[in-house]
Amino acid sequence: MGPIIYTKTCLYTLIPDRDFIIDHLPGQENVLLAVGAGHAFKFASLIGQLLSELAIDGSTASDLGPFKIDRPILHVV
Repeated sequence: MGPIIYTKTCLYTLIPDRDFIIDHLPGQENVLLAVGAGHAFKFASLIGQLLSELAIDGSTASDLGPFKIDRPILHVV
């Protein structure tokens, strides 16, 4: 095993339910979000496909309900 050449610390962001937010920004329907879960990098190609469908077609055949920005867990005060 060789020497460590490079390391980097990255932020690992999580929201309360540990799921993504994949939705339009409220009040800005021309802005799409894909944030909130540090493990999302593993799903980058799928999330990119979903975002491109939303941007180009305005919808996707996939159920994005669990990833909406207005889901109850995100409104805990």
